[in-house]
Amino acid sequence: MKIIFDYNRTIFNPDTDNLYFGVLNLLKKLSKKYELFLVSRNEPNRKYMLEKLNIKNYFQEIFFLEKKSKKNFQLIAKGTKNVVVVGDSISDEIQIGNQLGFITVRLKKGKFATQIPKNKKEFAKFEIMDIRELENIILNHEK
Repeated sequence: MKIIFDYNRTIFNPDTDNLYFGVLNLLKKLSKKYELFLVSRNEPNRKYMLEKLNIKNYFQEIFFLEKKSKKNFQLIAKGTKNVVVVGDSISDEIQIGNQLGFITVRLKKGKFATQIPKNKKEFAKFEIMDIRELENIILNHEK
């Protein structure tokens, strides 16, 4: 199974310049069993903060993109549908993951927590309020 994480506001809180509580332990556990990937918009200081957080080793690859797209996520998936996409933006990660037939998990926290889906492609398969809830979802959906 591959797990694609959004960076900003999903595992990293830009308001405090820290990982959300529980993220480090989650990454340690999941990286032992699954292939983890990180996607982020290519914005100032994000690469620097990622270095400072010392979490790069938990990910197979890290992508800093101008715009997230189906093509980017397909390249990560490399033909498999056994992918979980975790993000906070319904119009970005969730919609892309749904269009590709992946399992989508929306973290309803922070800036995009009150976003309301406009169509069925924006509804995540799962919604969580705390990133630590992700582990149970993944364990229950292993293929």
